Amino acid sequence: MKRDFLISVIIPVYNVEGYVAETIESVINQSLGLKNIEIILVNDGSTDGSAEICKKYKDSYGENIIYIEKENGGVSSARNVGIEHATGKYVTFLDSDDKWEVDSFKALVKFFDRHYDEIDVLSARVQFFEAQDTYHVLDYKFKDGSRIADLSDEKELFTIQTVIASNLIKREAIGDLRFSESLKYGEDSLFINKVILKKCKYGLCESAVYRYRRRKSDDSAVNRQVRDKSYYLDTIDNYHFELFDYSKKLYGEVIPYIQSVVAYDLLWRLANPIPFEVLNESEIEAFQKRVKELVNQIDDRILFSNSIHKTITKKCDVYRYKYGGDFLSELTLDDENRLVYGDIVVFKTAKNKSHCCDVVSAEIKKDVLHLEIFVARWLLQSTKEPPKFCIKSGKKLIEPSGEIYPHRIARTPEGNKPYYMLYRADIKLKKLQTGKTKKIKFCLVFGERVCPLSINYGKYVPNATKLSTVYSVINGYILRCRRISIQITKSENPARDRRRLKRDCIKKLIEKKEYSAALTRINLELYKRANKKRGEIWLVSDRIDNAGDNGEVFFKYLCEHKPEGVRPIFVIGEAASDEVKNRLKGIGEVILFEDKQYPSVFLSAKKIISSSAGEFTINPFGEEREYLSDLFNFKYYYLQHGVACADLSVWLNKYNKNISKIFTSGEKEYNAFLNFDYYYTEKNLALSGQARFDALYKDTKKQVLILPTWRRSIKASYDDKTQSVYFDGFKDTDYFKFYNSLINDERLLKVMREKGYTGLFCLHPIHKKQAPDFEANDIFSVNEGYIDYNKVFAESAVMVTDYSSVLFDFAYLRKPVVYTQFDKEEFFEGQIYDEGYFEYERDGFGKICYDLDSSVEELIRLIGNDCKNDEKYLKRLDEFFTYDDQNNSKRILEAILDENK
Repeated sequence: MKRDFLISVIIPVYNVEGYVAETIESVINQSLGLKNIEIILVNDGSTDGSAEICKKYKDSYGENIIYIEKENGGVSSARNVGIEHATGKYVTFLDSDDKWEVDSFKALVKFFDRHYDEIDVLSARVQFFEAQDTYHVLDYKFKDGSRIADLSDEKELFTIQTVIASNLIKREAIGDLRFSESLKYGEDSLFINKVILKKCKYGLCESAVYRYRRRKSDDSAVNRQVRDKSYYLDTIDNYHFELFDYSKKLYGEVIPYIQSVVAYDLLWRLANPIPFEVLNESEIEAFQKRVKELVNQIDDRILFSNSIHKTITKKCDVYRYKYGGDFLSELTLDDENRLVYGDIVVFKTAKNKSHCCDVVSAEIKKDVLHLEIFVARWLLQSTKEPPKFCIKSGKKLIEPSGEIYPHRIARTPEGNKPYYMLYRADIKLKKLQTGKTKKIKFCLVFGERVCPLSINYGKYVPNATKLSTVYSVINGYILRCRRISIQITKSENPARDRRRLKRDCIKKLIEKKEYSAALTRINLELYKRANKKRGEIWLVSDRIDNAGDNGEVFFKYLCEHKPEGVRPIFVIGEAASDEVKNRLKGIGEVILFEDKQYPSVFLSAKKIISSSAGEFTINPFGEEREYLSDLFNFKYYYLQHGVACADLSVWLNKYNKNISKIFTSGEKEYNAFLNFDYYYTEKNLALSGQARFDALYKDTKKQVLILPTWRRSIKASYDDKTQSVYFDGFKDTDYFKFYNSLINDERLLKVMREKGYTGLFCLHPIHKKQAPDFEANDIFSVNEGYIDYNKVFAESAVMVTDYSSVLFDFAYLRKPVVYTQFDKEEFFEGQIYDEGYFEYERDGFGKICYDLDSSVEELIRLIGNDCKNDEKYLKRLDEFFTYDDQNNSKRILEAILDENK
């Protein structure tokens, strides 16, 4: 006798052998009990081992599992097949790499039992895992807990449901409704909202959680979809307008809830310029026409009060589609100092936590407060008579000069535009009396009206927006950075104020139940007392998982030539090999990032000296930094990870990294840091040479070294700390195909055999886990572990690279280089930097090859000439490097010590 099931779980399966077992287990282990659950596995033409896994579960669990095989037709067709076989009272759709929390089904059924006649759909929370651990962007609808959302109620206007898999649905409510198999994007939302519309209500169950696997490759999928023609045209016609028509069929109009659902989805499509390589001019025109038709049927309050699409650029974009004008000029200032569009509040000048007015630098030197402020350009373009940005110092109103800041970009359909203006102001404090306070406020001045602006702060400005007791004691002044003003008090007793700061912050953190941050502060005081006689801490580092770069070489020199009163410590992560950690311990004191004492060591450090500009180098606390910002008192010295030949200003600029001193190798590089938009001055630069050049030596053998840099675009090949993780799709990339073809090119291999050469292929550490993908042979070996760069540089006769800065180390030895830049345009489009002062054709130290054939030909030429370097490249090398000795570490140390004089 066939069993009656409460829930049918439909799982489409396609090439998920690494995940599907975990997905099935999450259903089998539900506390509701498997006897109540039917699992329908629909194998949609998988070509991996997914089928065998599914069959194994079918054999083990009998009638609880239905296994179906079909030709590949996509997820919608697989779900539709599953619906035909479902017999449960309720149906849910589970993606084959996701899972349900163990008590979810029990909570959902219990809720449905109480409200069966009221709803057809019950939704759970969606929580990401793997690459992310946040909740879905629409999770705000659960802030009021579990409830029935009546979608005809004005307050539920933005209670949107677009995900199919996080729902429990009455099977009878599905009826003959099926997923659209021709719709590539939005099929989930179309299906679930058609079910929801039948009663115009659905349930929200806060205690049930659907776990959505956000893979590291998801960003690539997002990039692919915006370059897919159907993402624009098909979706609007077959999802947005189809949902509009369905609403009209049921209710005679497009009800506000459906307007809200469509607006939510549509506005994602207006987030970026439409790529012309995807849609031609006539298609773009058709897309824009259909968008206009859509937004004309959506109420302004839905378009301009959207809970997710809050940015002003989105509002401007959609206004332009609907009305063809300038949204900013239509704003007015009401009596409460709010920018409004009709009766819709767009911006509260004095009560706003958005980053529209950010103080990014606040320093007190020689009785002067130096301020640098970012102000959103759109604010200065709002209303028919745009305002001026002013600073109010006491009763005095100052209008500072400003310039466009290029590194924060607003993406619009017309292209990328700078978002901020950068203002600088100097406020004199000399006349401020002891114990007295001066208040600095920021304002927008509309004609005669002065409207105060609420303030946010950059990460290098200790402020009280998160912890009210935070302030700074600087050169005899107390600096309090608050939401409504900056307050400067001439201190009567700086030492006493510092003691009060320590005490009050710990007390406030405990009140806020921020125990981890409170404990960090307590441990810091204990550590300082125990170590006060051990010297000033200088923390030195390279990568979190390796050493061998400028950091290690300088650390060795620093330990051998230690200045009086200095305590050098090298910091590295547990992931580093024992060989590396033991080598460092043989040089000097070492601490792990993961050591429980490291937070105290870090916050005690007076100098951070590193070849890494990764965030972990200057902030090991993540978001908790906001509760500790006043304790960050170190200076950051950037040794660089190689010579900066590209424009790194987007990443390394002052407001992002706040570097005290950058060490350069030549005048061209030095001047680039001054002339590009880094916002550093000569005091932040030193012409010293790279520390690791000191360790270079020659032991040349007949070896060809191939050492390319990484690719930011291959995001699934590394994690958020840029540590390597294996990516299944790596072999499909042009990067892999080029270099695998190069090391296996028979023309090159033949010449190398004849001349007695061997080859070594070394991946960048960010991609090192992909090494097994490459096919070694009798000539080329593929390095899979730690690289002793100095050794391979010393032994190699020629280097092949693309854009890697390590070429400067190799070229420093006056050995020949070959550049393989087969993807130059794509590389600079996707990387975190742009082309800089160094033009490879004009300044490069070897021939630039743009395809496989020319790369092979140049290598064959060099090998035929015993890898003798060309005179023109030797001349370029002499012109580039200021120093050609092994005293770079000495100059670096002198520059650091000179700064203290």
